[in-house]
Amino acid sequence: MINSQPRLRWRVVVRTGASGKLDPSRPSRPLSWHLVTCADTGQPGAHCEEGQRLLVTADDPSGHCLVDGICPRCGLTA
Repeated sequence: MINSQPRLRWRVVVRTGASGKLDPSRPSRPLSWHLVTCADTGQPGAHCEEGQRLLVTADDPSGHCLVDGICPRCGLTA
């Protein structure tokens, strides 16, 4: 079976904070997953409604980035 959906390519953004260093005492690293084509990983407007909600609650939009105004993960628009 051939998949007609384009392959999603991912990148991770690691936030180190003001010091520029990771804090090993934190239980988890500050990782945020985005699509490679995400225009601006830190701006809510670069993500669909679900991605914006995730940015506010978990700081990880989980790839709900807008590509040409549409989120390839869920089909939502801006």
